[in-house]
Amino acid sequence: MTVKKMMPDYMKCVLIGALLGTISKYLDTVAVDGSWLADVFHYCSHILSRLGIWVLIAAMIAAYSKTIIRAALNTFVFFAGVLISYYLYSAYLFGFFPTKYFMLWGSIALLSPFLGSIVWLAKNHSRLAYILPALPMGLMLSLSLAIGAFYLDINYIDELIMYAVLCVIFYKEPKQMAVSIVFSFVLALLIEIISPYHF
Repeated sequence: MTVKKMMPDYMKCVLIGALLGTISKYLDTVAVDGSWLADVFHYCSHILSRLGIWVLIAAMIAAYSKTIIRAALNTFVFFAGVLISYYLYSAYLFGFFPTKYFMLWGSIALLSPFLGSIVWLAKNHSRLAYILPALPMGLMLSLSLAIGAFYLDINYIDELIMYAVLCVIFYKEPKQMAVSIVFSFVLALLIEIISPYHF
């Protein structure tokens, strides 16, 4: 595996990340004036401000990377592109660089190679495909649903649709997907109970 052969993947991921980071910040500045276009921009801004879309995009990048190393590196450079473009555009708009927030999200982005590797194994390893898909699927489910011991409610339909997309991405056979779905609900419930943060 040479750097020359890997470079196109990196370039695509960096460019996509930089583009989405810039778009995300731009949409934050669009005023809501009641027009249909402003409503579309506001909806897109709302989607991009939530965690679900970033989990989905990163999962797609990692799952369809050619190797586990590419999955790890592609997800990292994607998030690096997002963060750098988002905060550089913020600095351009407001005249200062929000170092504290950049360092916070940058620290979280450092976990992306590890998470990208897990997603790649979930997609490409026959035995682990029963359990590992439950990790991104469970996280997405926790974002979309309010889950308790005796109740279930939809908080965000968009993330529920993204959950269905993750099911398609990780699908291998009915039994495998059924096991992954069950584990994803268990994980979502655990996240709801344990996590101090709710997105």
